[in-house]
Amino acid sequence: MAAEIHSRPQSSRPVLLNKIEGHSDGVNAAVLIPKEDGVITVSEDRTIRVWLKRDSGQYWPSIYHTVSSPCSCMSYHHESRRIFIGQDNGAVVEFLISEDFNKMNHVKTYPAHQNRVSDLIFSLESQWVISTGHDKSICWMSTQSGSMLGRHSFGSWASCLQYDSDTQHAFVGDHSGQITLLKLDEQTCSVITTLKGHEGSVGALYWDPVQRWLFSGASDNSVIMWDIGGRQGRTLLLQGHHEKVQALWYLPLTHQLVSCSADGGITVWNMETTREEAPQWLDSDSCQKCGQPFFWNIKQMWDSKTLGLRQHHCRKCGKAICGKCSSKRSTYPIMGFEFQVRMCDDCYDTIKEEDRTPLATFHEGKHNIAHMDMDPSRGLMVTCGSDRVVKVTHSCFISFVLVFYTKMTKSKY
Repeated sequence: MAAEIHSRPQSSRPVLLNKIEGHSDGVNAAVLIPKEDGVITVSEDRTIRVWLKRDSGQYWPSIYHTVSSPCSCMSYHHESRRIFIGQDNGAVVEFLISEDFNKMNHVKTYPAHQNRVSDLIFSLESQWVISTGHDKSICWMSTQSGSMLGRHSFGSWASCLQYDSDTQHAFVGDHSGQITLLKLDEQTCSVITTLKGHEGSVGALYWDPVQRWLFSGASDNSVIMWDIGGRQGRTLLLQGHHEKVQALWYLPLTHQLVSCSADGGITVWNMETTREEAPQWLDSDSCQKCGQPFFWNIKQMWDSKTLGLRQHHCRKCGKAICGKCSSKRSTYPIMGFEFQVRMCDDCYDTIKEEDRTPLATFHEGKHNIAHMDMDPSRGLMVTCGSDRVVKVTHSCFISFVLVFYTKMTKSKY
């Protein structure tokens, strides 16, 4: 369901701590190294770099490693210091980083895909590396033997991936806008269900294993929360971006969802509040308010000797209506509409002023954001994108998590 988007509400932006530059092409992934002043980046310029913060306050590369093909994605496991890199040629390469983060040794190369690797995840519990690619497939491989365990194909490019290690369920978003839920076994897999709700390619997924919520962001500028654990088919639509959503992160301590888009917009959603599901759009041959025919209703146009009208939909009730019966616009945050959207006149009259109170805050990253990583315990966020810049920020919305985390830690002693 497309929304009519107007101006973005103004709010403070994250505080920039460091800007890491030096890549000659777009940076596809950047992760913060836990308990270290460090960042790992992979880029289209074929480099894997480990940046450590020096006494000067600037980040300098302690590891600069070049591989044979552009690096498209990354999965880093800090406890074992294992890093897995997806490449444009379809291969996944595993390295082991030294304890001082000054050296990196090649471990294995996995011939995973026939085309670009779009996303990958390392599961310590399964000892698997799971990846998706532009060859329209997901595959899972043993990190012990290096052998391929299984593969499943889709009808469209597989663009992003999440994995639940406890149940061995994988979520795969694709360019058709669908999300496929699969149960992976040692050598086979079964398709559990397909989630349909986006009108554009799915660019980001985030799985919260505690609440059993799946969040998805897409090129239709929207975010959807899928309540997998509730098993009721409940979905919440969140619209608060002007461009395609490319990164997601859920903060369970404060029940906040952070979403980032290609234009640098960072939206923080309050997921603790009670929200309403957006209605399904209804089908009709004539306006469900005034009865005037839509332009494809030739019979009614002929009988009434009138011209057909264009069909619209009220975002609050879902009814098919004409433009005259939906001349009003309003925000309705409880249903996820943080920008003004089309409302039928009847629904507009039912909305009170307190119903328009925002349930999200808006921030500016000031650069293209293709990937994001967070360290809530330190209040840090790193973002990167096609502008070749990596930004390490202290974010005002993460600072609330930091304060809460500190209080919880102190209360234990």
